[in-house]
Amino acid sequence: MEINFLNHLTLQRAGNALKIISSFYVSRFLGKSVVWGMPVSYSIEPTNHCNLQCPECPSGLGTLTRPLGLLKFDDFKKLIDEIKGTAFYIQLFFQGEPYINKQLPRMISYAQSHNIYIAISTNGHFVNENNVDLILDNAPDKLIFSVDGLDEESYQTYRIGGTFKQADEGLRSLIRRKKERKLKKPFIEFQFIVMKQNEHQIDEVRKYCKEVGVDKVVFKTMQISSYENAVKFLPQNKKYKRYVVENESFSMKNKIGNHCFALWRTSVITWDGRVVPCCFDKDALNEIGKINGKSFKDIWSSEKYSQFRNKILSNRKGVSMCTNCTEGLKVNIFEIEQ
Repeated sequence: MEINFLNHLTLQRAGNALKIISSFYVSRFLGKSVVWGMPVSYSIEPTNHCNLQCPECPSGLGTLTRPLGLLKFDDFKKLIDEIKGTAFYIQLFFQGEPYINKQLPRMISYAQSHNIYIAISTNGHFVNENNVDLILDNAPDKLIFSVDGLDEESYQTYRIGGTFKQADEGLRSLIRRKKERKLKKPFIEFQFIVMKQNEHQIDEVRKYCKEVGVDKVVFKTMQISSYENAVKFLPQNKKYKRYVVENESFSMKNKIGNHCFALWRTSVITWDGRVVPCCFDKDALNEIGKINGKSFKDIWSSEKYSQFRNKILSNRKGVSMCTNCTEGLKVNIFEIEQ
């Protein structure tokens, strides 16, 4: 099972979740930001360094304007100590490859010691026979392997600097050793972004994942930021893309409404403590505050955060990052439990 929320709920967490959900709907009704609780989930960035150069990733391309660095364990611990009463789900990734941070196993273990569910997304190039036991000794609850091609040609078209061979060997080593040790964690999700060069492999991906032994397969549509990349990468089959591409421009298929539950249920924190409203703000251009001696709660309940939520409630299209956002839309094409 991927996650049983009941295993991570306490009366305090359940009460907080009800406050967040109800305040979101009250805010939509009033057209004005009301927040009665704390986030139930977080995205916390271990690092924004990456070993690959994927064409739609600012980390890999080196186009991030914010500094590169590594989250310190003590800073992570301090944040967990503050939010552990209300948070029960943490994505321990944002930009970058999480396993570049050598403190990641300690972070996972510390958060899990407070019954917080941890998910990590990796490109798999830091998982191998030599370190697989260390990874399993400090396994996240869910480990997402992002692999966007089943041969070197399709894989390296997007995952530049990596090889399918490395990703495949890392995945197989992890699953084999997990079975040998009869471990329940991590729940392994195979994530496949459907693009022009790999859309013919969907049936093959299903067979591959069944053979390898992953727990779940997720096919995702691709996010693009330029017309040039739309032409180069978006698949031919319309059901596998989230955009309409015409007249040398692109736009989301679905209408963008003036609401966003992400601004109530979650928050994103970069490696150096910047609090940003969501994962689409990759360069922290909408930074709300910075945890430098401040408590997260003070930033969460600040006037600046409230003003940003009010922008979304009145004119979401007016916030540039929101025009390319999938919140409220179905991004996954389909998911398969193996």
